[in-house]
Amino acid sequence: MDLDELIQQYNPRAAVPDHEVWKAHWTLDSERVRATLKGQLRVPYGDTPGQCMDVFPATRPNAPVQVFVHGGFWRFLDSFDHTLIVPMFHEAGAATVLLNYDLCPTVPLTEVIRQVRAGLAEVWQRADEFGFDRERIFISGHSAGGHLCAMLAATDCESLGLPADAIKGATMVSGLYDLTPMLQVPGGEELLMTPETVPDVSPLWHLPRPSLPLVVAVGGHETREWIRQTGDYATACRANGSEVTAIQPDYDNHYSILYTFANPMTELGAAVLRQMGLAA
Repeated sequence: MDLDELIQQYNPRAAVPDHEVWKAHWTLDSERVRATLKGQLRVPYGDTPGQCMDVFPATRPNAPVQVFVHGGFWRFLDSFDHTLIVPMFHEAGAATVLLNYDLCPTVPLTEVIRQVRAGLAEVWQRADEFGFDRERIFISGHSAGGHLCAMLAATDCESLGLPADAIKGATMVSGLYDLTPMLQVPGGEELLMTPETVPDVSPLWHLPRPSLPLVVAVGGHETREWIRQTGDYATACRANGSEVTAIQPDYDNHYSILYTFANPMTELGAAVLRQMGLAA
């Protein structure tokens, strides 16, 4: 495709003209959740402002926990825009942790990846304090967070001082898995990567261990390239031996799918809860 088409394919805002409306609903619904569910907000896990997390405990001790990484093209947004996902897990009996990170270009994407891995380690190490079961840690993310979740899923957990199987399941929603196009997309320069470092930050070059169950989702109304990348990643993971549940809700765009993820009545929401052992 030519450059103009490539830019269109990797610009979800252009594909969803009312994206600001969707994001406004995210923020409003997230504010409502924080007003009704008790959580520990902005818990630091590093020494910079972005390295913090919001922790929402379960109603009972030793519960499983879902660790969610927010999106925003690695350059925007915040966990506070995504608290809307918490009620589904809370009602199912799980805890939820929403990870923040320093945004590009304040730091390069390689540092963002390092930070979310450090956040995962903090979750594991402080499980007793937060009241959840460190033997049942699951991870997820949307958009840029889907990419970061895939990089987390490929982490050598032992290098973080954790068991090799510290992550028990992963869900990637509307992620990107080969960042080569970002070298040509406006804003991509703020990720501070080069052609030589693209493989280092692209999940297609770093697949999860085959024993890790995966849910990989993308909206049917997303761009052809977003759908292709998701399919390529799911195919690569299956070829590597992974059990992959691939879901493509026909009615969803890049923004509406966050609500589908957080709804236990949808195929996607049910698959996430089933992965955690919280649904039939």
